[in-house]
Amino acid sequence: MKRFPRPFAFVAALSLTALSCNTPTRLEHPDWAPDVRQGINDLVEAYGNSPERQYAVFDFDNTSTIFDVTENMMYYQILTMSFATEPERLREVLSTGVPLDEGSYAAFAADVGTAYRQLYDRFGPFTSKGLDDEAMEQVRTDPYWNEFGSKICNFYSYIYHNASPTVAYNWTKYWCCDMTADEAYELAVRSHRHCSSIPTSAGRWCGDGVTSALGPMTYEYILGFSIPEPVKELWKVLSSNAIDVWVCSASGTVPVLAAIDMFGLKPWCSGVLSMTIGKNKEGRFDNYYDYDGRASLPCGTGWKTDSLATGAQTCGQGKVTAIVNAIAPKYGGRGPIACFMDSMGDFNFCTEFQDTKLAVCFNRGDRKITDGGSLIGETAIYERDVLGYDLRKANENGDILYLLQGRDDNGMRCLRPSNATITLGSADETLFAGQDNRDRFDRICRDSLTVREIINSFSAPSLVDYPGYKTIK
Repeated sequence: MKRFPRPFAFVAALSLTALSCNTPTRLEHPDWAPDVRQGINDLVEAYGNSPERQYAVFDFDNTSTIFDVTENMMYYQILTMSFATEPERLREVLSTGVPLDEGSYAAFAADVGTAYRQLYDRFGPFTSKGLDDEAMEQVRTDPYWNEFGSKICNFYSYIYHNASPTVAYNWTKYWCCDMTADEAYELAVRSHRHCSSIPTSAGRWCGDGVTSALGPMTYEYILGFSIPEPVKELWKVLSSNAIDVWVCSASGTVPVLAAIDMFGLKPWCSGVLSMTIGKNKEGRFDNYYDYDGRASLPCGTGWKTDSLATGAQTCGQGKVTAIVNAIAPKYGGRGPIACFMDSMGDFNFCTEFQDTKLAVCFNRGDRKITDGGSLIGETAIYERDVLGYDLRKANENGDILYLLQGRDDNGMRCLRPSNATITLGSADETLFAGQDNRDRFDRICRDSLTVREIINSFSAPSLVDYPGYKTIK
């Protein structure tokens, strides 16, 4: 396995620093799947503390966390009516980026706006601080609150499935329109504090008795998230071995920064690339995407804005563009040495860079055959069980070592020492989501495919413009 020469004095100084910070230099937590722990420790041994400093890139929601901080914040906004937008303005906000020439979108936006107007007239004005518990008890008895929650969440789902995930991700960020960054940050802190302290629960806004331009509505949601202790350990281990930790997330900047601050990850974070929403002349969030958005860099107790623009929405192929524009120039143009993912939105950056040696997929247990997370999970098991890969063999063959990490979505949520996941409400573990996934895995094994053939062949139906496995130098 590749080793980089390091002067003894440098190693000694690094070891003393690690000891003084009480930071482990290898993964030890028992909740890691054994092959995942071994693969990451092999990466640190082979490529850490190199003369050319390396970096790793993490997705945030459902990778660094279990479940989604931004979606939790959406639900928390509804549960506390934490909005800063007046009714007339809300209709404009809800119409941003959606194809209003299709009548269903326009009718849906009008429906949500009408319900919000009724609530605003009865209980408003609403602010980013939300209503107190006593006021919310009254609000939740009002049929317009059920209508508002049902319709705005179903609108999100409708946009996601009928327009695109990227449009939907932007749309949810506009819920913080007319707030300052500080107000949105305080909202995120309140949401994170509440949602991280409760066991995972599944709920639904079903809109009983609610009529809609789209007919009957049922939107299921998951409340509760966590940042597992092994993930914190991982950030520490990478950073203590001179592998910088970066985040590239399709979440908004504010909820990600608030989570990193609140859960103690900031000492090991080199920067955050995330969805950047524009601001108006008064410095309040506005309903447009800021393509000149820049990374947030740790700076003392706060964060500062980097000089390099991402030039893209940080989702799917846009994550690759953002990494190339805003991270790679700091490392001589090199790509990430390691990547961490969970789903299709991360597939590109975990497959395209020639410099990447290892990628870990956190197994959500429900990724359909069309999702990049399921393909990476199948590839990980194939590499281990059929190709006999460890890090050395994968890299010698010119491949990325893919690893699959299981978790338990129930209760207070945690990783588990397995590649399989126990999904919410289940007592049984799931390695692959369904029969389609198992059939594809069997085909891969039967045809003895290479990793390149797997990635390039099976990504085609979902990623029409996919440039190919390890195409970026």
